[in-house]
Amino acid sequence: MWLYCHFPQLLLDSLLRAQPEFEKQAVALYQVQNGQSLIEQSNQVAQQAGVSQGIASVMAIALCEDLKLKEYSAAKEERLLCGVADHLYQWAAKLVLEPPQGLYIELDSLEKLYGGLSSTAKTLHLAVKQLNVRSQLAVANNALAAKVLAEAYAPLTMKDEKAGHQLKDLSIKSSGLPDKVVRNSLSAGIFSIGDLLDIPGSDIGRQLGKEALFYIQELKGELKTQRVSDFYQPSERFFQHVDLVSEVSNWQGLRFPMKRLLNELESFLYQRQKVVQHIKFQLYQRDKSCSEIRVATASPSWRAQSFWSLLQLKMEQAPLSAPVLEVSLQASDFSSLSVKTSHFFHDAKDTQGLFPLIGKLQVKLGESAVYTPAVSDDPRPGINEYKQPPCRFGGFSVKPVKRPLWLNHPEPVNLDEWSLSDGPERKRCGWWDSQLIERDYWIATDSKHRIGWLFYESGQWYLQGWFS
Repeated sequence: MWLYCHFPQLLLDSLLRAQPEFEKQAVALYQVQNGQSLIEQSNQVAQQAGVSQGIASVMAIALCEDLKLKEYSAAKEERLLCGVADHLYQWAAKLVLEPPQGLYIELDSLEKLYGGLSSTAKTLHLAVKQLNVRSQLAVANNALAAKVLAEAYAPLTMKDEKAGHQLKDLSIKSSGLPDKVVRNSLSAGIFSIGDLLDIPGSDIGRQLGKEALFYIQELKGELKTQRVSDFYQPSERFFQHVDLVSEVSNWQGLRFPMKRLLNELESFLYQRQKVVQHIKFQLYQRDKSCSEIRVATASPSWRAQSFWSLLQLKMEQAPLSAPVLEVSLQASDFSSLSVKTSHFFHDAKDTQGLFPLIGKLQVKLGESAVYTPAVSDDPRPGINEYKQPPCRFGGFSVKPVKRPLWLNHPEPVNLDEWSLSDGPERKRCGWWDSQLIERDYWIATDSKHRIGWLFYESGQWYLQGWFS
């Protein structure tokens, strides 16, 4: 058994989701065919004004003067279909794309998992509804039949016999056959798919050609098809693109589409149990330029909010250089989730604590201005300390040894003013680079109860640092 999901206006739905303020306005997508501009998709407001698929754009504007037109792109719609497949992959692994507006889902392997065919179809239907796009689903015993039923908007049924009757009752115009075959069928008195199924195969091949014959054989399940042989494999790289109905000249107008992209990234990472530290937005502008906005968190994360808070700071720093027509988000170099990085199965969020603060400081001050202190294997104080980028997972790399918070150049002191408490810690090293030291280090307290780090060398006491 196969389920076919048909998304008749996936690109338009995506546009309106990015800018919901246009849902109450007439919006349509056009496509140039044979030198003529024709309407490809239209929203409900436009349809109520008479703007339907196939009419000329000139006629559409005449019917609806305030109609907003945008060019249709099959490539963009196919890219959106991949995003749909990524979403549904959480519930079904055997997916086959039918670009640019549909996909097949094999059901037999899912029945045990979801408790029968009806429960499986219900689960997948709810998963599709989460996408918030127009859709039509159909179930049949072969993939082609499910596709034809879905594209004809036949009511969803789990009963094979009822689905068969629905299929036979459909007009030959809803078959998906080429226009020439449909015209020849009508001329021959074949008005429904049922009429076509009643004709012997030899007669179909002779009257309508091999294409119609193969179609009927596939519809009956007699012909092994390559239609559903290539199962979808989710990409290991995230890339999502959003077209805008109308250009946007300020950050306020981009907040919704950019947040939507971050939510899609969160879902992508959640499915794969991955985290990422660096993401990149691209703004495609009216003057044909492309601006990049890179956002990096102090610690790899999977939550949209972690990146959103930093993105808002980026927005505050500079206005848009030109109106924006499209927005994309891409991410790669994922890391596997570890227990220390996040909380997939708890209510705790990574929006509090040290790492978000570090991320905000990096945005405001620059990544190179924020660092973590670390120590090398060199035992010499003042030489073994260095800076490194803020830690990612396991906390700071400073070892829990008794070392001062502030390290100074050695200053001579009078030991009579100090009380030694912890030591000596003998250091005799540095012969390898001609910077030999021979010192005994002590922790000591002065008359003002301040804790210092003292050492004795060549008959003199020195202060090298202060403890907090």
